[in-house]
Amino acid sequence: MASTLSILATFTIIRSTFNDFVPKEIRDYLWSFIRRFSSEFTLVIEESHDGSSNHIFQATMEYLGSHVLSTSAAEGSPKRLTVGKSEKVRKFTFGLDRHSEIVDIFHGVPLKWKYNADVNTNTNNQQKSESRWYELSFQKNHAEMVKSKYIPHIINTAKKLKDRNRMVKFHTVRRERWSSSAVNLDHPMTFDTLALDGDLKKTIMEDLDSFINGKEYYKKIGKVWKRGYLLYGPPGTGKSSLIAAMANHLNFDIYNLNLSAVNSDSSLEYLLLHVSNRSILVIEDIDCTVKLQNRDAGDTTASYPHVQVTLSGLLNAIDGLLSCCGDERIIVFTTNYKDKIDPALLRAGRMDKHICLSYSTASTFKQLAANYLGISNHNLFSRIEKTIEEINVSPAEVAGELMKSKDPNTCLEGLIELLESKASEATSKPEEGKGGNNTKQEKGCKSKCSNTTNSDSPNHNAITFLTVGPDPMIVREYTVKAELAPILKAVLLKHGDIVTDCSLNSTQCRSSLLEIACGIIQKLQAAKLEDLTEPELRSMLASVSDLESLKLRVSWLRKRLDQIIEALQLVKQCSALEEDKRKIVQEIEEMQKELGSCRMETLEKEKKTLRIQEMEAVIGTISESISSNEARLSCFYERSLVDGLLCL
Repeated sequence: MASTLSILATFTIIRSTFNDFVPKEIRDYLWSFIRRFSSEFTLVIEESHDGSSNHIFQATMEYLGSHVLSTSAAEGSPKRLTVGKSEKVRKFTFGLDRHSEIVDIFHGVPLKWKYNADVNTNTNNQQKSESRWYELSFQKNHAEMVKSKYIPHIINTAKKLKDRNRMVKFHTVRRERWSSSAVNLDHPMTFDTLALDGDLKKTIMEDLDSFINGKEYYKKIGKVWKRGYLLYGPPGTGKSSLIAAMANHLNFDIYNLNLSAVNSDSSLEYLLLHVSNRSILVIEDIDCTVKLQNRDAGDTTASYPHVQVTLSGLLNAIDGLLSCCGDERIIVFTTNYKDKIDPALLRAGRMDKHICLSYSTASTFKQLAANYLGISNHNLFSRIEKTIEEINVSPAEVAGELMKSKDPNTCLEGLIELLESKASEATSKPEEGKGGNNTKQEKGCKSKCSNTTNSDSPNHNAITFLTVGPDPMIVREYTVKAELAPILKAVLLKHGDIVTDCSLNSTQCRSSLLEIACGIIQKLQAAKLEDLTEPELRSMLASVSDLESLKLRVSWLRKRLDQIIEALQLVKQCSALEEDKRKIVQEIEEMQKELGSCRMETLEKEKKTLRIQEMEAVIGTISESISSNEARLSCFYERSLVDGLLCL
């Protein structure tokens, strides 16, 4: 043991003496001479290269920082690490300590990394500088693989890690320039907590993921790597929350562009040239910039003299040659009035995806209840779900009620009061000529269809279903039978353009599909519940399923057909219960006659009496079931089968 320690001490002294008295240049020469006889090859990656920062060095630092604690590097893991965190990143960053080594396995090949750092002092012993470099060692026969695959892998992986870990920034305009003091966007909204119909949420996320992974695809088809989204719908329906969720999902910066703060097209060009890659450019309430409204609206300069950004200027900025100066960008427009926007802004290539965010549904209510109250079911849910489908209430209003207390009963009762108050307001309005009817979706859809209303009419919102002439009529750009035109207008007012996402592009085909949907509504409107048969309704439901397969937004019609089929089944159930009740009553009457004859023994009379009591209890249960079913059916008996489906 003593001899071993003596040898180690001697070796340490020799090594120290060698490093102290032999110049670094000679040491490097000796080591390079020795390496000539080795099959190992070493790449040196210095911090600077040709007088500038070495991109590969920075990528290596990011890449190895993610590997130092990974299981894949456990065999050659270092004993000492560095750790830190700056305000620009979300998570801790790890790295190799000075003179530490780590082994990375790539395609089954071991690759040894060593981190070096030396402090250099000038001749006056006053000014010090640190030189840092990595050494990558591997067998010579793997040199081509390292050059063509491993180093590009490091650069690509490091970019993804850096993008994922950086803080999202929020930029605003100040004096026609982006503010130099961007703030961290620490918004908690994600797609997990965003209250949105499940299918729509899934579609948006898949579209975003397809875009972010589509660099090579966009390059192949010769298009700029950008994507446009139009978010439209009434206030309080989650447009800003969706933008925040998109930013957090992609880890993109947000550039909030207020066009009223931009005084010329040239200023707009300057701003868009200085939007970074991996960012979302947001222009909220695009319809409020009058110069950007539909070009048929006439001259509005006198009303808004300070707005000098023109439509052509904006079109060129977002879709002209200027848009080529950047990659991985998303442009988002928001509006409450889609139809006020010039169609040139909305075409594919500028706004690739039109997303309608509407009032609360039963689905969004359940998501909000789960997020705010932590519950997935409650005895008040059915009451709320039924009412919320018929009333205009925004997700923001629902969330406001759910935040008032931590007690679910208190919050849900408060929400019921809000819904009943809105329902009362809707029914208390006079019928003629006021746009205050609060039936489901009216406000949002009236905004979407505001360009198509007749301003000369004394009542813009009321639509009466009248029998009109035999000639076809044009509603917006769709041509339908004259008798179906009022129904189509009401559908568009209530639900917006339900064929926007249709997989058939021709207007003629879309018109035919709209006729099918309106024809189903016409049959339901003219019929009573007792006039319909289940096979007939199943046939209508099959037609609606076919429309949905072509991406028509008719889930509301399918839901109503399901409700009517359920109502028919309740009618049958009531009839069966009534028959059971009649038979039991008849049996009780016969038994009571036998008891009155006084020809039975006392024990037998007691059995009969007990049996009568049991049967009367059964009658009570049957009567309750019948009353419950009749209450559920009352809405179909007292009102039209399409009540609440259309803006009337």
